[in-house]
Amino acid sequence: MPIDIFMTQLSPTMTEGKIARWLKKEGDTLESGEVLAEVETDKATMEMEVVDEGVLHKIIAAEGSVVPVGQPIGVIAEDDEEIPDDYMPEGTGAAPAEAAVEAEASAAPKVTSEQALETLAEAAMATADDDDEHELVLKPAGVFNADGEFDVVVIGAGPGGYVAAIRAAQLGLKVACVEGKHLGGICLNWGCIPTKALLRTAEIINVIKHHGKELGVGLTTPKPDLVQAVARSRGISEKLNKGIGFLFKKNKIEHIDGFASFEAGNRLVVEKDGKSREVTAKHVIVATGARARAFPGMEVDNKVVITYMQALAPTRLPKKLTVIGSGAIGMEFAYFYNAMGSEVTVVEAAEQILPLEDYEISKVVERSFKKNGIKVITGAMVSSAKNVDGKGVVEYERKGKAERIEGDQVLVAVGVIGNTDSIGAENTSMQVERNTIAVDDWYRTDHAGVYAIGDVVGAPALAHVASHEGIVCVEGIAGLNPHKVDYGNVPGCTYCQPQVGSCGKTEQQCKEEGIPVKVGRMSYAPNGKALGLAETEGMVKTIFHAETGELLGAHIVGAEATELIVSLQLARTYETTEAELMHHMFPHPTLSEMIHESVLDSEDRAIHI
Repeated sequence: MPIDIFMTQLSPTMTEGKIARWLKKEGDTLESGEVLAEVETDKATMEMEVVDEGVLHKIIAAEGSVVPVGQPIGVIAEDDEEIPDDYMPEGTGAAPAEAAVEAEASAAPKVTSEQALETLAEAAMATADDDDEHELVLKPAGVFNADGEFDVVVIGAGPGGYVAAIRAAQLGLKVACVEGKHLGGICLNWGCIPTKALLRTAEIINVIKHHGKELGVGLTTPKPDLVQAVARSRGISEKLNKGIGFLFKKNKIEHIDGFASFEAGNRLVVEKDGKSREVTAKHVIVATGARARAFPGMEVDNKVVITYMQALAPTRLPKKLTVIGSGAIGMEFAYFYNAMGSEVTVVEAAEQILPLEDYEISKVVERSFKKNGIKVITGAMVSSAKNVDGKGVVEYERKGKAERIEGDQVLVAVGVIGNTDSIGAENTSMQVERNTIAVDDWYRTDHAGVYAIGDVVGAPALAHVASHEGIVCVEGIAGLNPHKVDYGNVPGCTYCQPQVGSCGKTEQQCKEEGIPVKVGRMSYAPNGKALGLAETEGMVKTIFHAETGELLGAHIVGAEATELIVSLQLARTYETTEAELMHHMFPHPTLSEMIHESVLDSEDRAIHI
């Protein structure tokens, strides 16, 4: 039987749309996911995708027609189906094909944001898949305060909190965000962003030092300026901080300056400078982030024994720096301080640096660090790190032998711990263990109407994970049946040089799980683009299931690895196979060609090895 096409509600507040352009014509075959038409709303021009497949039998609403949501705009015929020429869907007539006349805005029915959200929720539930990906583990739903002034209040404006607030506002909800320090959180102000600015300085220093002559720049001895590098880094953070404020104003999000905590009786109180204010909300999202962790014996005084906060804004360059921990934070600071002129030693408890990365990848970074004069000590259990008469002294045990390092400063980079201590969690039903809040797949806690996202819900403590969780959380609140986060395909990035980007399983994990694999590798050394960049250090490693061709893991070490990994992560999302990647055409000359060669190498078909 004929399938009627209706004007879809493409945004929460959309009540009608103007057919700007049909991208299919009568008689065209329609496949799911293709763009059927472009529709103009009061806010933007949006794409309407094909949902039901078949042949476009008839266009009812001509280009230029303004059609209310829910009214028919066309008819689809199924394969070999005969449809009478005079067939018209019920309700046709409001915008005939011959009349490309725009209706008066007053004629459109008024739809509240709550009604729009209900419509979106119903549509989402109706189209939700029943496959394993959507088998959710959910705690009971509910509200924090049914009479709340705000629909959603977010505690914390880091990459999880501010993204959640903006998405909630996009969905037509009334939103406030509580933040007493700095918009953008640790990531923007004291983490991801300022470190990347410093690492750019370090990268240029090393390019000049190692390749200045061959590149013809006329310099081989750089003169690092610590003060200028730090000033640039802080300026970038300040600029982006103001950008978050602009986005809040644009999306009509109220920024409440202060620190929020729960009190008995489902109360949320915000305090700042001795003043307090009670804020009422139907839903509350905890996005308070994390702070640097220090293990017993590590006596952080923020002068000699420091964390990333002090390492980002040094007033002087330590002659000797000891870095405890070789995760992303430790490795990035080790690289920066080495480039600026410090004598750096990295101490790691695991048997390899970058313990979460593939072993081969970590060895490439270790060789590079050693070549640059960074000392790397693995398998070392630190017992203490102290300020002893103005010197940073680290004591550790390795292979049963007690050892000691003395330097000017010690950077403790052994991970982070969730900020759950001062939010009044004890006045709620939230389950908190080791500074981690228990949540379900949509980030509901055990307290009705209270949610948690980002570092406070545990590893991986990454900005992009927090942002993704924030969107899923808010769309769950709005009833949109979002996809749960795929924690098996989170991209890991380390921005020292050589960079590291990875997703999926390591080769060792596959062996431990008994998965038969095929592994492909491609070095940077013979790649034309890498040679042109004077960046020939590194490799691409791809891991496939030996029987099904599934891409199980991808690991890149070298120039722009953190950019290149996205394509392989996307390939895993779309369940792309080894055969499909082999047949894909990669542009030349690019670093991405190494991905192709690595895939080909898994079948002994690499061309340039």
